[in-house]
Amino acid sequence: MSTLFTISKSWHNSYWLFERLAFASPGDTVLLIEDGVVATHSAISLASFVSKCESNDISVNLLQDDLLLRGLQNKYSSIIEVDYAGFVELIVAHDKQVAW
Repeated sequence: MSTLFTISKSWHNSYWLFERLAFASPGDTVLLIEDGVVATHSAISLASFVSKCESNDISVNLLQDDLLLRGLQNKYSSIIEVDYAGFVELIVAHDKQVAW
């Protein structure tokens, strides 16, 4: 059973983000949406979070339109950008969704 975790809020410390990984399992996906995409330009580095996800077979994606609406670019080659159709595909591909 796989889970899609959507993160829609920006965070102020990496501890909060790493706490969420305790709920994730191999095959799950983290999707940054809305203000969550700001993490790609946060003072807090996502590199260690993305690395931890990769080592646990958890993919990290972001909603491309939310990134573009905020005038940002994805600084991480390992974070997969998806459009709205890709968002729907992620929802269908996972058994459940958890929103943060």
